[in-house]
Formats: sequence, structure tokens, C-alpha cells
Amino acid sequence: MEHPSTGRQFSDPSRSFANLEAALVATMVTAATDVALLLDRSGTILDVAMREPDLFGAVEKTWIGKSFGDVVTVESRQKVERMLTEQPDRESPARREINHPMPNGPDLPISYSLLPLTKSGMRLALGRDLRTMAALQQNLVETQLALETDYARLRSTETQYRVLFDTAAEPILLVDAAARQIIDANLAARQRLEKDGKRLVGAPLSSIFGQANQGDVEALIAAARRSGESESDELVLSAGEETVAVVVRFYRQHGSSRIILRLAGDEGAGKRAIDDDLVARLGQASPDAIAVVGPDRSVLEVNESFLDLTEIASRSQVVGRPLDEILGRRGVELGILMKAIDGEGFVRNFATHLNTRYGGVVDVEVSGSAITKGDRRFYGFSIRETSRTSVRPANSEPFRSANDMTGLVGRVPLREIIRETADIIEQLCIEAALELTRNNRASAAEMLGLSRQSLYSKLRRHNISGNFSESDETH
Repeated sequence: MEHPSTGRQFSDPSRSFANLEAALVATMVTAATDVALLLDRSGTILDVAMREPDLFGAVEKTWIGKSFGDVVTVESRQKVERMLTEQPDRESPARREINHPMPNGPDLPISYSLLPLTKSGMRLALGRDLRTMAALQQNLVETQLALETDYARLRSTETQYRVLFDTAAEPILLVDAAARQIIDANLAARQRLEKDGKRLVGAPLSSIFGQANQGDVEALIAAARRSGESESDELVLSAGEETVAVVVRFYRQHGSSRIILRLAGDEGAGKRAIDDDLVARLGQASPDAIAVVGPDRSVLEVNESFLDLTEIASRSQVVGRPLDEILGRRGVELGILMKAIDGEGFVRNFATHLNTRYGGVVDVEVSGSAITKGDRRFYGFSIRETSRTSVRPANSEPFRSANDMTGLVGRVPLREIIRETADIIEQLCIEAALELTRNNRASAAEMLGLSRQSLYSKLRRHNISGNFSESDETH
């Protein structure tokens, strides 16, 4: 019978292989392929041969007597059916990638080709293990993905470099150290140094400095090369005889020497404005609440986190209000903070509480500092919630613990701590007496052992107000 061709065949196989024993043929088939399945006309497996005994473990012992389609995965069964029913290609047997399920691991991919053996319909399925090929393909895919990731990262880095380079307020030049030629310049440098349509990139470095300073430029570059750090000097530009501060940094890249040359001067104000804008934007995005107050303690500016923490809907509802209505006890903690800042320059991690818009009280830590602008002094406070679970109802006891008071040591003078502690206790006692007497000031004064005039004075000093009883006037 005719067999499909797999390339160049023996000229007379009937004569060449007539005396081969069946055992030798079986050994040749096993050696030439990874797995061989002997199938009958219906596709039932009659025998199995493998080059590596542990290829399938012990699974292949259960295959004999089963249909070829029963020992493959579900998605491979249609491939098996087509391979068993189609006529073999006379030029080369078609190969199908078939997956065998493995009980203790991933499916095993095998590439099968089917060869007819006898007129009775016996067929031989010859298979090659594709795991090595699959591993190579996986490595190829991973390498391709890595290359694409690196390329995307490189593009992103180049974009970030260009954006940062061109948005820098100071003129910056990138110079080839060997040729002393400008190879790149940012927008600020081009706007400042390009005159009469002459391009800065490609021009010699000497063209931007006056003749009298050429030697100083070379000396500055040599100093930067020796030190490996930034070196600066005052030099005169060629245009307008303008003196500027020049900062030079020498570095190497891919075997080439480069010089970064940065010019200072009238661009400094623009840089400071950009820096101030960056600080303001970072403050607005800070997760900590930030509030700025004037010398009269009224709020001038807050960030979004402050509105979230205080449950205030909008900035307009808090700007202009005294901060001590929100932070700590009215007229007490904020005064301590401002005095400490005036005396020490800053306050760090001051423990207090914050009153929310709807009556809640949140334990917070406050850090602060101040700046003077003109004849006015401004105080900035960073407020951080100490615990997400520490929100307590508004009528809970606000008195400080001993740990809170000792936490002021080192930031506030002892006399100030004692005085402010006494003020807190006095204010608490007055408010407690007013609560017990239902805001009857005459009864509260008697309970505290004070004269009514003395109580009124302390009420004004602590800024305590309320709906006082009319019986005050009758006592």
C-alpha cells in the first residue's frame, strides 16, 4: 500500500526493509518519536510505546482499550476526530497539537501525525513532546513583553525628562565636553540666549560668553571635572555684558563626556514663583488637614483635608471664622500654640481635639510654624487625626490627661504650662457650675465661692457665653 511522503524516501523500501524483524521496527519507531499509539480502524488504542517511561507517569497504562478521543482534553477531541476521519496527505502527514490531561499537573501537549499501516485500517499515531517548544515560546513571549515594557518605560522617561527640562525656570544647557558644543537647551535658555534667529543648539559654548571670560569658563569646567561636583562662578554673557551666576556639572554617559551648564540671574524670581505654586499645590493635596490663620486667629486658607476632617461643606464656610471655634477649647489651646510658635519658632505633635461641623470631637495632633510677611504674621497648622476610631461625642469630657500636659515639656515654658493648665481647670469648673445651675450665674458664683462680679470677669476672660437664667437679676 502507499504511504504518505514525509520528504525524501528510500528508493526501494520493500527490498531494503524486507528482512527487518518486528521488534527492531518497534524499537526504531520508539526511538524516532516521544510517544507512539497503535490504533485500530475505529480509533481504539491497541498499544502504547514511549521513549521516556515517565513521560505520562502511569496514566498511559490505562489507555489500552480506550478510544483515542477519551484520553485527551475536551478541547482536543474535535482535532482527534478530524485526524481519524480525514484522508492522509500524500505529501506529508498533517500534525495536530493534542493535549493530554495529567492528574497532578498541567496538560501535556503532544504533536501527533497519523500514518496508516495495513489495508485493514491499522494506524500509528506518532507524537512529539511540545513542552520544550512551549517553554521556548513562553520565554519568547516574556522577552517580547519585557522589551515592550522597557521601551514604554524608556519613552515615559524621555517624555518626563523633556517636560522637566523645558519647564525649568532657569536656562539649562547640555554641552558636549570634548567639542565644547551645545547639544541641547531648554525653553528658558532658548528664550534668553537665542538672538537674531541664531539657533542655540549646535553653537559653540564660547558664543554665549564674553571674550574676557573664556578662560574663566574653561577653568570652571576643569574644576567641575576634578571635583565631580557642581562648581559655580560669576561670568559675563556675550549679549548685553550681563553678569550671571553660572553653575557647571560634569558627568559621563555611554563613553561620552557631558557638561550641564545652568544660568541664574533674573530668572530666579520666576523659579521662586513656580516653587511657591508647587508648595501650594502640594499643600492642597496633602492628606493632613492644613489651616493658615492671621494674627487675629481668623482662618485665611484651608485645604480639602481640613474640610473633610471638620465635615464643613465648603471653604467659604470656614474662611474668616476664628480657628479656636474649631480647634481645641475656645481661646485656650490655640493661644498656647501661637505663643509657643512665637517663642520657639515651631510646635510639633501637640495633642488636642477638633470640633466637627455636626458636634463630633476628633482627637488630633497639631504641628505648626509661622512666617512674617510685611508687618503681618501668619500661622500655619498641620492637623493630623491621631486615630480613626477616636471620634467621641461632643458632650464627652475634654480635659487633658497628664500625658497630654507633659507632652508640652520642651516646647512650652513651664510657667506657661502651669498658667494655661490653671486656666483650663478654672474654665472647666466654671462651665461645670453653670451646667449644674442651668446657667444661673448667681447660683454658680455661690457654688464656686466667688462674687458675682468676679465670676462675670472670668466669664469675659474665658469668652464663655450662653443662655443665662433671668433669675440672675433677682438674686
